[in-house]
Amino acid sequence: MTASGLMGSIEIGEWLRGARESFPFGFLLMHVGGFAFFFVYPPLYDLICRICKRERRTVLVPWEDVVAVCGFNPSLGPGAITGFGWNFALLPPDPERPGYTLPGSGIIVGVGGLPGALAQWEYIRRFIEEGADAITPSAKEWGVEWYDAYVAREKAECERTNDSARWRRFRRKRLWEHARFAHWYTEYRMKHILPKAVPRDWLAEWSKPLPKSQWAKPSQAVSELSEHLRAAYQRGEKFVEMGDIEKRFGVDVPKAPHASYPTLPFR
Repeated sequence: MTASGLMGSIEIGEWLRGARESFPFGFLLMHVGGFAFFFVYPPLYDLICRICKRERRTVLVPWEDVVAVCGFNPSLGPGAITGFGWNFALLPPDPERPGYTLPGSGIIVGVGGLPGALAQWEYIRRFIEEGADAITPSAKEWGVEWYDAYVAREKAECERTNDSARWRRFRRKRLWEHARFAHWYTEYRMKHILPKAVPRDWLAEWSKPLPKSQWAKPSQAVSELSEHLRAAYQRGEKFVEMGDIEKRFGVDVPKAPHASYPTLPFR
């Protein structure tokens, strides 16, 4: 469990990792603890910012300066790797310190692996460079409504194939994972907790589209790569299987200019 300026470690020990029959109860306690933590975190974070006199600002970064990174994070135990995870990050480099990212900025999310990170990047890139019409809406795989529909589809398939054993395994696994509670918990966070992370109405005002006269003009190299990718998609190719697209399409993208980024107060 982590928070700004504070890190706490809770070792439940063998009670959580040991007896198989006790694990669902321990997993439920972790869900409940996380749920309670997210009630406390927003005001605690704001208090720490006020005490440290930390000012939050919005950094306006040219799109061609943004760096995308996929990181692999293994968890190391005394004798082996005990777990691992993948993170996808969008990072603006520091214009005054080549090779470094701008302190306190960037976006980091968890992904399922390298293909997931590549897909996430291409989804964002097409939205930024080509607009909302270039992408397809993603399924909301985090709410109770989606979960109930998922269970209904699985049940219908088991009834169609008359596979009662598969249905029992499916229900037991979902119960073991506290899946419906997890989806309800996530939906509650998305609707009621995470919106508190930004000031009221600030995000809607900041997200208003700029007039077309103020749109940045992409470089010729970026425009050429975008055309190659659109043609590849029309041929049915997948981004995660293309490799280095600059080498494949023979386009040399010049380095972005290093100029200080403008910032706006985070009201």
